[in-house]
Amino acid sequence: MTKQQRTIVIITEGAAPALLDRWCAAGLLPGYARLRAEGSHGAVSAEGTPYEPPGLLSVLTGQRAADHGYFSYWTCHDPEYAPQVLGSADRRHPLLWQQESFAGLRFASIGLFGTHPVEPMDGAVISYPMRATLHACHPRDLQRRLAKEGIRPVHDVSIFWTGQPREQLLPQLLEADRQRGKAALALLPESNVVIVNLTSIDRTSHIYWQELEHGPEHEQESAVFAAYRTSDQVIQDALALADDHTDVLAFSEIGFGPLRDYCSINDDLERAGLLAKTADGGIDWARTTAFEAVQGTHGMNINVRGRYKHGTVRKQDYERVRAEVVTALMETLNPRTGLPFFAAVHTREEVYPGTATAGAPDLIMEPADWRYLPLGDPRWATHVHRTWQSGWHRRESFWAGLGPGFAAGHADAAVASPVDIPVTLSRLHGRATPEGWPGRALGTPA
Repeated sequence: MTKQQRTIVIITEGAAPALLDRWCAAGLLPGYARLRAEGSHGAVSAEGTPYEPPGLLSVLTGQRAADHGYFSYWTCHDPEYAPQVLGSADRRHPLLWQQESFAGLRFASIGLFGTHPVEPMDGAVISYPMRATLHACHPRDLQRRLAKEGIRPVHDVSIFWTGQPREQLLPQLLEADRQRGKAALALLPESNVVIVNLTSIDRTSHIYWQELEHGPEHEQESAVFAAYRTSDQVIQDALALADDHTDVLAFSEIGFGPLRDYCSINDDLERAGLLAKTADGGIDWARTTAFEAVQGTHGMNINVRGRYKHGTVRKQDYERVRAEVVTALMETLNPRTGLPFFAAVHTREEVYPGTATAGAPDLIMEPADWRYLPLGDPRWATHVHRTWQSGWHRRESFWAGLGPGFAAGHADAAVASPVDIPVTLSRLHGRATPEGWPGRALGTPA
């Protein structure tokens, strides 16, 4: 019987190209270095605003954010002004393993947002719940079965940063990735495609990026470096299991860089007469024209009648008011530098043209200096201690693949997008690319 092709997909969420280049050149990340030197590799750029949900759902559905409609972990518009958690029931498109083109292939997915609540499948899923739950896998006994092998994957929601000491939090973040990696490789013998999401690079980069600024001689002491080393070991373990029927593909949907401050754009709107506050500092919706959208979107919403409970802007005035808000935003100064805060303010139609455009914020703000970013919805930003962070996402990241499906020593000059990953899986497994998928296959010379 002919042995079936297998693919191990490792998402190293938040990996920054400059750090990969430096640490690979120094011989500190042998797994990443081998992928890039012996296989194919290239750059990845996030679509729109760099945030996990848009990129991950593009990987899982083959569709751009403008069509799958996940611009954040939460809805961008809610009648009560309270963003709601998005889940699998909100998807507009099937997941990879629900595609007819992939029929007969067994998938295993570990830790990817957009898969919760879990749905039955011919394969295995450990989902990404946004709240504590006992029901986050399929089959229902999957976690118990893995536990018998000493493998205990945990969910990100159970390692929530609340300001606890580094020596308490960092080991938990690293161990979570180790366990996810072990789970992925344990499921490989019964799977054709295994996809695992490692998140410690992202988590440590948010909280401990400042450690990288102590100087190159101290980088190996940083929490961020420890996270890169942990993901590198998962890559090495995957490569050790690879054979002439197995490809290993690693990538990130986002990169990372330094952060100096989040600034409340709502405060600027108040000064411009576009937002009003209540006596206790909340937003007086009945006197507000525009307000910041949920965090991570860099978005601004117009308080439209009919869409919001206390909407103030008539639909016929929408375009005029939106243009006025753009003008006000472009006049906003960064309070830390005195320079313009935004390089540009785009309409959602410009950034996300597609079938799900209406779900995006009305305006997307492009920072002039990515070390200074919009705060976003203030209630949630306070809840997650957002202002304590020292690092945030960037658009630029990487991909690298090694195995029989990737050209040896091939550097792709074209910048890839998250939607290219599922098309690449189609190629690796000899399947037709589903109709309507906009991506291209990676890993072979043009």
